[in-house]
Amino acid sequence: MRVFPCRAKSSGQGRASAAAIALAVAVLLASPVANGGADTDQTINFTERTGIIKNPGVGYQTFGRPVARDEQFPSSVLYTRLNWSQIEPRPGTYRFAPIDRALLQARSAGQRLAFRIMGFEEGDAGPTGLRDAGYPGYSFSFYQHANVWFPDMNQRVVQQDLANLVVALGRRYGADPSIDSIDIGFVGDWGEFHFSDTNPTPPMPSTSSLNALHDAFSSNLAVPLVTSGTLYGQDVNAFNYAIHKKNIGWRVDCWGDYDPSGWNHMRDLYPRIIADVPNAWKEAPVVLETCGTMSFWVSSQYPWQQALQWAIDNHASQFNNKNDMVPAIMYPAVKEMIAKLGYRFVLTRAQFPKSVAHDTSFDLTLDWTNTGNAPMYFDRRLVVRIGTRIIETAISMKGFLPGTRRDVATINTRDLAPGAHPVQIGLAAAGSQDPDITLAIQGAGPWYNLGELAIGHSGSPVLSHGR
Repeated sequence: MRVFPCRAKSSGQGRASAAAIALAVAVLLASPVANGGADTDQTINFTERTGIIKNPGVGYQTFGRPVARDEQFPSSVLYTRLNWSQIEPRPGTYRFAPIDRALLQARSAGQRLAFRIMGFEEGDAGPTGLRDAGYPGYSFSFYQHANVWFPDMNQRVVQQDLANLVVALGRRYGADPSIDSIDIGFVGDWGEFHFSDTNPTPPMPSTSSLNALHDAFSSNLAVPLVTSGTLYGQDVNAFNYAIHKKNIGWRVDCWGDYDPSGWNHMRDLYPRIIADVPNAWKEAPVVLETCGTMSFWVSSQYPWQQALQWAIDNHASQFNNKNDMVPAIMYPAVKEMIAKLGYRFVLTRAQFPKSVAHDTSFDLTLDWTNTGNAPMYFDRRLVVRIGTRIIETAISMKGFLPGTRRDVATINTRDLAPGAHPVQIGLAAAGSQDPDITLAIQGAGPWYNLGELAIGHSGSPVLSHGR
């Protein structure tokens, strides 16, 4: 049964000191509540859990394979890349089967899918169906592969073709709950917005052409989006335009690059991005991919401990190590880092009456701490189960920054029979009654027990057997 008798309100949020959090957990409130003839409140305190939690949109991404074939860490996201030529073999002809296969693979493994469409890569000659149809573009070699081709994105015919493709992507995947995020790719080597390994090097698309690409994604897809941080070094205006759209995050394509021989990403590029858009992480995700692999970091004697701390400090939600194993020397530290990435919701305290009259309302008060390093970038809402009745609320966890907050749901009891009822809460997608978020508290989820509520006859609360 689906009912909406609940009013919801949420207090502000902010970072709290450890002492303040400890105090909030320790306080017990037992003041009488007049709402609906309630008796006294019961207060339930919860114990935080440690370690990695498998939740949508956070932690370790498997790369090109499901978690059953990469069991290094729990993983909620399978990340893959596909070629433009696979998806659009001819202008206006779309073959989404490769994405659909990856999506089915992710679902079967209990994961969500993140993906990028690349303009070209090693062994792929680019979207040559457009070339063969007479579209303007550039030919070059890429990593000793000759006759690679990329269209001239400054030409209207190419812009329209790409816009049509993005619209089709949006119709098929733009609101799919099984999609974790989509990279805004297409342009350059591996879709990373640069042509560093080409010869001769084609020109970057104009700022207005790049803005149009980001506009198309932002307008047609509701899932989290990320663009490449490399774009900042190529066209800072286009990068900032994308980030200031609020629903586009950025991808660190060469995380851990501390090459001591000259220019490197960790010293010379990423600090500039963070200084320019320091609050971008509050609106959209920061996602990492290793430069090389972690094994390469170790063999090159890069300061990998510094790279792991950088991910935490700069609010990364997810990372991948391509499809390589994490070196044994790094494994404990990587495991510890994963437990600090993304959102991590701790329910510290719940308060509601021990008993209440039938056909009246009562307040359910929930105190939360996000102990992670980033918010949730998609919508999950509080659902309350009293006995067998499930109540959907408008209280959303999307955008809950690290820190604390209090939510109050006012619930009507008119459809609840007199007697004692267990009370549980969970976090579910809007319109769903099936929670899918694991809280960072002790106890089995995704439904979490709060206690028991006694419902009396109208105007007559009953004695509760609750705590």
